[in-house]
Amino acid sequence: MVKKLFKIAMSCVVLTGMLAPIATVFAQESSITITKNEGNSVSEADTPKGDIVVNFSNGEILFQENPDRVVDPASLSKLMTIFMVYDAIKSGKIKLEDKVVASNNDQAISNLTNLSNSPIVARVEYPVSELIKMALLPSSNAAVLMLANLINPNTDDYVDLINQKAKELGMTNTKFVGASGAVTHDFEGLYTVQRYPSNETNQSTARDLAKMVVAMLKAHPEITEITKNKELTVMSGTPYAKTITNTNHSVEGDLLAYPGIVGLKTGTSERDGFNYIGIYKQDGVELVEVILGVGQFADHHGEYNRHKIGNALLQYIFKNYEHKTVFNPGTQTIDGQKVTLEHTVDVYVEKGKEPVYALEGNILKVQTPYGTLYDKEFAVKVEPAASDAVESTYIETTQVEEKTPKQIIERVLHFLMRVPFIIWLGLLGVLLIVVMILKIKKKMRRRKERLRRRQK
Repeated sequence: MVKKLFKIAMSCVVLTGMLAPIATVFAQESSITITKNEGNSVSEADTPKGDIVVNFSNGEILFQENPDRVVDPASLSKLMTIFMVYDAIKSGKIKLEDKVVASNNDQAISNLTNLSNSPIVARVEYPVSELIKMALLPSSNAAVLMLANLINPNTDDYVDLINQKAKELGMTNTKFVGASGAVTHDFEGLYTVQRYPSNETNQSTARDLAKMVVAMLKAHPEITEITKNKELTVMSGTPYAKTITNTNHSVEGDLLAYPGIVGLKTGTSERDGFNYIGIYKQDGVELVEVILGVGQFADHHGEYNRHKIGNALLQYIFKNYEHKTVFNPGTQTIDGQKVTLEHTVDVYVEKGKEPVYALEGNILKVQTPYGTLYDKEFAVKVEPAASDAVESTYIETTQVEEKTPKQIIERVLHFLMRVPFIIWLGLLGVLLIVVMILKIKKKMRRRKERLRRRQK
């Protein structure tokens, strides 16, 4: 009997071991599964229409689902106008302290209750800096159109400008038909664009939006000094001072705060659901994530579920990948050849694995799961080096690790929560069988003792 139970227990152990890797593979299949494994209450209906997570420094793609699926970006479109404004500031065409006088039309737009807004009062002077804050945090349509008008007062020409900018950035699947992300006819005639249809949405993809954000923040990193805040006060010291609230629930102090999130923007589409772009910046790690088309417009849970998905994807990256410096800049010997690299070559690889690379002519190719935002392969140009050139120091590895005791505890808990139910069930079965074996052995010992006593 005991031997039979022991065999059953061993069978359970083997079965559990066989099921574990299978379950792990399936746990990595989709963002919604990853989100559930992190203990979040989401459903298959919340599955993003498209998403992507990239390394900010080199565009390496760490995770993606339908990255080229065309979706309505909604208010994420406002980021292109913010990009245009900061470009104009950098070139000296305008200044942050420049003032824009609000018109009656601007005030009327700010009063449209069907659009996200912040109060604008006619004939009041609004500094560019304050309009930027209003466009980014509460996603004010009136504020972003005032900024667009500052760049070019002709609405048609302005939309042409942002489409040209998208083309320059390599956003091949993006088309703007308006400046704010809201459908033009929703402005009830207060904002019109003649050369573009008034009943269509803007269109873009997770990949295109990631390209835009990476380019924007490389040129204007100061933007996150605004977007990292849960709340800000605009127009301080005036009768029009107001505290505005960020729609990004992943920033510090908000309901779904994730340490390291410093932006960037949300958007909500009546057609495609809830969108979110997150910027993670902490301990030398910078990641960009774009989550598009979560849930349905009528289901308000999507407002929070987009952040749950974004947070879970970051957690997934940190659990499963480590950041490795493959080669330092300078002279290196690669595949028996001495070459010179202009910049550090670093990638994320699965934990426990080493980077795989090959030199093909003057191109160094490093194996990555999805390539980069810009190419199907991660490729770096190298130059031939003299045979007697001194090599640079090779850095083995720099892991992305959470450092504080609290983060370590959270990480352990997250790992335990990711273990599939069937494995817990198998382990429980093994434990019960072991307990039964011990009880049977104890009974047998007692029986033998009683027999010995009787024989005496």
